[in-house]
Amino acid sequence: MEYHSIAEIKKIEDEAIRKGMTEEKMMDTAGHLVADFIHNNVEFKKAVFIAGTGNNGGDTLSAAFHLFNLNHSNIEIVVVGKKEELKEGAKTFLYLINDIKDIPVDFVYDTATLESSKETIKNADLLVVGLFGTGFHGDLPDLAADVVDLINDSNAKKVSIDIPSGMNGDTGEFKKAVKSDFTLTMMAMKKAFQNPQALTVAGKIFVMDLLA
Repeated sequence: MEYHSIAEIKKIEDEAIRKGMTEEKMMDTAGHLVADFIHNNVEFKKAVFIAGTGNNGGDTLSAAFHLFNLNHSNIEIVVVGKKEELKEGAKTFLYLINDIKDIPVDFVYDTATLESSKETIKNADLLVVGLFGTGFHGDLPDLAADVVDLINDSNAKKVSIDIPSGMNGDTGEFKKAVKSDFTLTMMAMKKAFQNPQALTVAGKIFVMDLLA
């Protein structure tokens, strides 16, 4: 099996963009693939999608949108960060979700807003997480670390998009990361997954082919 560095994955993405693909289209495809996987493989009553403000969060919002369109109605979203911090592609999917009006979206940016979202996270039996993607390294910010603790304390099934949030995409190292049942990784297997430590939190890993 081939494992790719984050720089190699970035080259593949850049080449696809050069040929006419857009970041937004990749987000749309990623979300579609994640939603299809959940629809076909995971039973749940209430799904909560926990998104960051970057591209990984955009994939997460896209997945929530597409899962709703597969006739799953009991969906909520928690965005860790402020609305104005969302990247452009992620904003597109937030607009689509806001148009639906049936998917509540909470923004968590301090301890008070986290407190008000705790029950939402605790009441889910499926958590779909895309806080930080493969570009992450170092320690989780305090608020994100608190969210990851909430996720890991939950008995819900956990799906990580691309990589368990908190993990270094090249080395697989982490101080704290989402303990996942499934990791739906984009493009190719990441070098991170060669590290036995990474495999303790990745669960079952499936490669989603964005460019098929």
